[in-house]
Amino acid sequence: MVSFSVHVEGLDTVLEQLDRLPEDTEPGITRGLTVAASEAVEQIQSSISDSFPPPSIPFTPPHLRTGELRRSVRIESVEPLNVILAVGGPGSMVPYAAMLEFGTSKMEPRPFVLPVIERVMPEIPNIILEEVNRELDSNLS
Repeated sequence: MVSFSVHVEGLDTVLEQLDRLPEDTEPGITRGLTVAASEAVEQIQSSISDSFPPPSIPFTPPHLRTGELRRSVRIESVEPLNVILAVGGPGSMVPYAAMLEFGTSKMEPRPFVLPVIERVMPEIPNIILEEVNRELDSNLS
C-alpha cells in the first residue's frame, strides 16, 4: 500500500500563536479546521466525476470507475486543533490513490488532492476566524 501526507510550511508558527489564545477559542478553531476539511473533501470528491471510459488525461483528476476512490475521501479524525483528512488508506480498498495523485514510472500523475488543498488553504484563516468569533459570541450570551 502507498500512502502520503501533506506538510504545510509555516503551520508550526500558526499553531504556536494559537496556543497563546484563551482556552475558550480551541473549540472554534477545531470547528473551523473541520469546516475547511469538509470543504476540501467535498471538492476532492466532486473533482472525481467524469465517467470512465475514457481514462483521464495526465494532470487532470482521475475519472470515476467504481466510486471507491471518491468514497475513500473522508475526514479521518477530529481532535482539538487537529483534523486529519484521508484519501485511500487501510480498509478503503483504494491502495492506488497516491499513484494517481503523483504518478508512477509508467503513468503520469492525475492530481486530485493537492490542487484542492491549494485552493482551500487561503480560506482557512477566515473560516477559523468566523468559527472562533461564533464561539466567543456564544460564550458571551
